[in-house]
Amino acid sequence: MCTAIRLYLGNPLESMYEMNHDILLDRLPGANIPTYYKTTQMVVELTGIESMVHHMCINSCVAFTGPFLDLNNCPLCTEPRYNQFRLELTAGKERVPCQEFHTISVGPQLQVLYQEPGSTTHTHYLHDERACVLLEIEEKGCPDEYCDVLYGSDLTKVFEDGCIGENDIILMFSIDGAQLYAKKASVCWIYIWVLFNLSPDRRYKKKHVVISGFIPGPNNPKNLNSFLFPGLSHLAVIQKEGLRIWDSALQQELHSKVFLALLAADSPSMMHVTGFIGYHGKHGCRLYCSLPGRCKE
Repeated sequence: MCTAIRLYLGNPLESMYEMNHDILLDRLPGANIPTYYKTTQMVVELTGIESMVHHMCINSCVAFTGPFLDLNNCPLCTEPRYNQFRLELTAGKERVPCQEFHTISVGPQLQVLYQEPGSTTHTHYLHDERACVLLEIEEKGCPDEYCDVLYGSDLTKVFEDGCIGENDIILMFSIDGAQLYAKKASVCWIYIWVLFNLSPDRRYKKKHVVISGFIPGPNNPKNLNSFLFPGLSHLAVIQKEGLRIWDSALQQELHSKVFLALLAADSPSMMHVTGFIGYHGKHGCRLYCSLPGRCKE
């Protein structure tokens, strides 16, 4: 089981896992190494982290979630939601979506993070820094050094008001698109959560970045909100009800509130998030400044 999990975590591609799986079985015919599918199910059972699959337009226009949940055609390009050939072949009994996307809820990932003793100890950074910030404000009126986002006025104010406690969780949302092939033939969008409970030298490491959603191409999403709907709905629920976590360092259960502090994206991505005209418009700045843009002569 341990060998299979190491293979699975070290080879994110199914084809790579299966290739290494076959090589090991050739060398060790009696080895009991499960297939990729069985290992996936084993990891899901051990961690409680499972991908949620939803349907989307084949042209990446919208996701069939929220107000689009019951539609059979894309409201923008009118492409069918389901594979028409399979529908005709099975007389409408088998509905296979033309395209799907995956969402991994942030709550279970945070719960697993806190169950691992080493990672839990690192998440106490917020507990310690919050106490330092409040002490400096009480003694000097403001922090001596602004060395982290936790020292910004927006967060220090809620620290002082007691809105964010020492055991609460602070997140940053970030999204961007990646070109999969040359000449922008296909684009994939990924969004992540960054945990501010970790120190700056840890929170941006691959090990601690929480991946939450994958939006396949071939095009940029036209209605990004429909793709973010499953992940943000889950976030809204745990913000309202709180998140129960087992702190393996303290050996106790905590009921944490979850806060979304920042939303980060580059200019092209922020255009999709906010719905603004974007960097190519006359007033494209996301900060509402009055400086107009201009085209090259």
